[in-house]
Amino acid sequence: MVVGPGAWSRAWRVLALAGVWALVAGVGIAGAAPVRAVTGVVGAVTEYGPLPSIPVSGVCETHFDAAGKLWIEQYLSSQVASFDPSAGTFVEHNTPMPLSVPGGMAVGPDGGLWMPEVTGNALLRVDPADGGMQEFRLPWENALNGRALDLPLHLGLGLANDIAAGPDGALWFTLGGLNAIGRYDPASHAFSRFPVPGEVLGQVQALFGIIKPGPGNTVVMDLPQQNAVVTLDVATHRFTRYTMPTPLSFPVGVWTAGDGSIWVTESLGMRVARIDVGSGTIQEFPLFGLGGLLSTLEGDLLSGSLGNPLPLPGPITQGSDGNMYVALSFPAGDALGNQIGMIDPVTHRVRLWSTPSSASYPCDVQGEQAGSIWFGELTPNKVGRLSLG
Repeated sequence: MVVGPGAWSRAWRVLALAGVWALVAGVGIAGAAPVRAVTGVVGAVTEYGPLPSIPVSGVCETHFDAAGKLWIEQYLSSQVASFDPSAGTFVEHNTPMPLSVPGGMAVGPDGGLWMPEVTGNALLRVDPADGGMQEFRLPWENALNGRALDLPLHLGLGLANDIAAGPDGALWFTLGGLNAIGRYDPASHAFSRFPVPGEVLGQVQALFGIIKPGPGNTVVMDLPQQNAVVTLDVATHRFTRYTMPTPLSFPVGVWTAGDGSIWVTESLGMRVARIDVGSGTIQEFPLFGLGGLLSTLEGDLLSGSLGNPLPLPGPITQGSDGNMYVALSFPAGDALGNQIGMIDPVTHRVRLWSTPSSASYPCDVQGEQAGSIWFGELTPNKVGRLSLG
């Protein structure tokens, strides 16, 4: 899990798998016809799937469009899928470039689904009405733009990994390969970038870089190899840095709560932290302990679902009940956790739920639908829903 040769080996295995499944998708084996989901339920968690592109398509981040349809990033098969919860059906859409590795998604100010193509050095817009796609090439570090094997290939070293809609109506995204945060204006189609102070080893950052809307006039981004998170004021372009109190904690998840505080997950530190942006004070709440570990094992035994018992937190979000929800385990590809965790921001009480599938590797969480937390499950190639009722 420490960034080094092992981490790079896992990263290249991901890209290799992405290549295989992108080529499969590119030749049309994964069709666009609706495929009905099979559900599995354990307690408050319901799973839907698997998605049609199996065995593993890289199911990770999900978002709802304005019509209530769920959209799913599939980074290994270079696809984006839609899921109709009422009909229980999936439809998959291939990205224009095979091997593109679509990254984290965001709903843009225009209502479209936006995501970076990590290896494609481009931003991708998906029309939620019909799944139609449009690419916007990044103007930096293009290594290849052309056709090979009769496939449209455009590669580059920007390594954009995640994207967020900013308070200025623009789209902001990580540029791990360039040690920067990028900006795209959908109205003018103008790109710009802002180097992150002190950033080093950007390619490592690209593997885990997460960016989200920040408090006030900012966006917020994690810097795991610097043990910090930063906010960027979208008007002044001023960075503010927050260093985690626990050394080498590897912060990988960030979220701005309703009260304006920033919540951070520290994967190696097995903690969740709260940043008061007014005072700069950081509180950390350990997830690991005798009680926590025992409750994890107990939950697994009762549900029949097994996974890594270590609480290695990843992406974080806030539910409609005001509590913070975290994916466990992340980001190590071999962590293979099987739980969603909750922390009450007032009492700091922690609660855990196991997924019906063992070693499901919950990859992302979002609370856009009242009463629910939705998340992707990488290993079983499914999406999950935690009911808050």
